[in-house]
Amino acid sequence: MAEKLGSDLGFKLSVGVPLLTVAAGAWYLSFYSMQTSSMAMGTSMVTVPIATMANVFGSPNFGVISVFLVVWLVGMVAMMFPAMIPVMTFYSRIMTPGEARARLSRMVGPPIFLGGYLLTYALLGILLFAGVYAAFQLGSALPWMAPYSVDGVAIVLLVTGVWQLTPLKDKCLSKCISPLGFFMTHAKKGLSGAFRMGAENGFYCVGCCWLYMLVMLAVAAMSLVAMVFLTVLIVVEKAFLGKTAWFKWLSAGIFIGLALIVVAFPSYLTLL
Repeated sequence: MAEKLGSDLGFKLSVGVPLLTVAAGAWYLSFYSMQTSSMAMGTSMVTVPIATMANVFGSPNFGVISVFLVVWLVGMVAMMFPAMIPVMTFYSRIMTPGEARARLSRMVGPPIFLGGYLLTYALLGILLFAGVYAAFQLGSALPWMAPYSVDGVAIVLLVTGVWQLTPLKDKCLSKCISPLGFFMTHAKKGLSGAFRMGAENGFYCVGCCWLYMLVMLAVAAMSLVAMVFLTVLIVVEKAFLGKTAWFKWLSAGIFIGLALIVVAFPSYLTLL
């Protein structure tokens, strides 16, 4: 029994430590980029008001979009890789030994799986970029709508809170929480199968978390405060408490409460 526990722990560490190391590197890059941007803009390093994002969404040329996607994906690695440890542990321990080229799959399969996973978040980033860009352009074309921007932020937070309680959110989350359930219905062979499984897992993950990411981008301007808060929420939700009713109501209450605070005290937006 002791040997089995030691073996299980060792395997989990062999998967978890690299993921956490990569995530830590992504956190450093996010911190560094935030520091560089804040120095250039003369703002706080931790919180960047959403108004400063207008420079990014003012002229969406290829270079701007490319830089945004790099920063976005680094942020996704920082936020999501810790929550991927259970899935990647299951994949590496259960799925790769059954491959025709097991040794190659153990070495190359996990990065390919994660590549498919990140592809879904790259697509989400492009969609959210387009949505926020359209909102900025609408604000420029219709300046009389500017006073309603706070209402828009409140609506995003409110919808995020309500989404926590919907059956669709619960269905997507169930695929993320249970690696066994996911691989039983989505198992595929080969390295191309690893990529497809990663993309399918990412699809469900995006289904769970897309509103979190909209909050981070459109409400909090990708601030470190928002990233840390949402990362903790995602890890707790996916790895520990996501299926418990009280946690769903608690997380929903947090976002709905933030929506009410934003409406009552708009100046608090700078703290997100």
